Amino acid sequence: MSRSTRKLPRAFVRTAAVIALSTGVTVPVVVAAPAAYAAVSSVTTTVDGKLAVGLPSNAIWVKASVLASTQPDAAVLLEDEQLADDGRNTWTSRDALKLPDGTAFGRYPVRVDYRLPGGTLQQQTIGTFAYLKRAKVATVAFDRTSTDIDNLTTVLSGTATTFDPSTGTTGPTQPGTVVQIHVNVDREWPTESVVYGTVGTVDAEGKFSVPVRPDGRITGGRAYIESGSTDTATYPATALPAVAAEETRVRIQAVNDKRRVHKGQPFTVKGRVEKLTDEGWKPYANAPVLSSMTPPVYTDAPRKTPVGSGKSAADGTFSYTAKATVAGTVYTHAKPSVYLPDNTADPSPIAVPEKLTLGSPAYSIDEFGTVTASARVYGVDCYGESVAFQYSPDGRTWYNMTGVRASSYSTNECRVSLQTEGYIRGYYRFYHAESDRFVAAAAAPKFVSRYLTRFVGHKYSTTRPKINGSMTVSGTVQRQVNGKWIAHPGAKVMILVKPKGQDQWYWSVKGKTNSKGVYSLKAPVYSDGTWAAITEPMNGYFYSETKDTYIDAR
Repeated sequence: MSRSTRKLPRAFVRTAAVIALSTGVTVPVVVAAPAAYAAVSSVTTTVDGKLAVGLPSNAIWVKASVLASTQPDAAVLLEDEQLADDGRNTWTSRDALKLPDGTAFGRYPVRVDYRLPGGTLQQQTIGTFAYLKRAKVATVAFDRTSTDIDNLTTVLSGTATTFDPSTGTTGPTQPGTVVQIHVNVDREWPTESVVYGTVGTVDAEGKFSVPVRPDGRITGGRAYIESGSTDTATYPATALPAVAAEETRVRIQAVNDKRRVHKGQPFTVKGRVEKLTDEGWKPYANAPVLSSMTPPVYTDAPRKTPVGSGKSAADGTFSYTAKATVAGTVYTHAKPSVYLPDNTADPSPIAVPEKLTLGSPAYSIDEFGTVTASARVYGVDCYGESVAFQYSPDGRTWYNMTGVRASSYSTNECRVSLQTEGYIRGYYRFYHAESDRFVAAAAAPKFVSRYLTRFVGHKYSTTRPKINGSMTVSGTVQRQVNGKWIAHPGAKVMILVKPKGQDQWYWSVKGKTNSKGVYSLKAPVYSDGTWAAITEPMNGYFYSETKDTYIDAR
């Protein structure tokens, strides 16, 4: 390149000292600029092989020299005084620099000679010039302007070129060069930007082609070459164009073959899916269909686990097995996609009863035949749950007697308790039939019984006793054992009297039966009144009483 013949502006001539280069005028010596006063801030190589020097825009003269090495006496490979100021403190060579033929590709030191207004000639050796081949992705294009449910894939094609500064020519990049491709995908609201990474390999003509399935709108991206060669540098990435995503209307009908299942128990989902075309609603063949416990939202789909899934047949029908672990609503829908609206699901309720336990049961029956029972109920949110109280004569066949609702006691624990008329003997238990909320559960049964008792031959020694006198009350108490009535020895007997004109009963005399179940008690008489005998409470025996007898004392 020739040395500069650039002329100074007239305005500068009027305000600055002019250094004459003619005969008889002394030329200033070039001074190496001290580091503290160095004006050159940087020396870099542009992506297209030009040399760029960071230097104030008001510099009077600039020359860049590419040196063979860093040695003090290194040869100058190239000098360039044709650097142009861009107005932003950067001076750039007009063309890509070509070093002498035979110069090896590499990075070479740069020396900059310059002069600023009012200053002397200065010199700095700083940075390097990258004398390298320059590879870049020259063109990119998608084969479609939009993707849709029937065309999920678009093909990105492009060309890659390499500039050779030794020849000043540009040609196809070396075959086998890898092109890195990052596709930015916008997947509905809320916006989720996804980087879709892939690679393409350049052929002998410098071309590459890569299929891309974005599952969303392509909002841009970049393609670039990562060179592994020491003699080749790469350009910045080339921007990718946008590709729209068209939405298709879909409708679906589905039904579960069971309304209630146990946790993990399989059930079948059947139905049909269709899509809207220019010819109306048509079967949506080979559609990925799934069932989930929440409505389909495209952006949430990657974080959900379906309870079942399958693919539709050619006529749009589908059938697959699903398993639910919690109760709720099963939403059956085409696999969520940017190409489908979110409201495509057909919801169906599913009940999955939770575990319920009836523990710590307690049962008893008193002498009057009243059964008292209680138990604890363990289960999530068991408050208000209906529990049956059952009776069985043999412990195998059970009959519902009454029901009771669980009352809250503590976290995940409730209690049930009741009193009801019972049977002479038999088994009792609490039982919860399977419901939509809970599975079936039964408390441990218990056999509860008492002996029936009765009075036989109860009598009074006289029907006209004297006032303030006495009479003998006698009879026999029996108990029923294995269906037979036998003597009840040791039975506690109480004689009661209700004086005439009163409503209150009073006990007159107490006693026990002998070994033959016979009693004979002497009762004082104070007035007219009604008389009767009863058995006092005894463990294992029911209460019994005689008929009332009115006795007129004299």
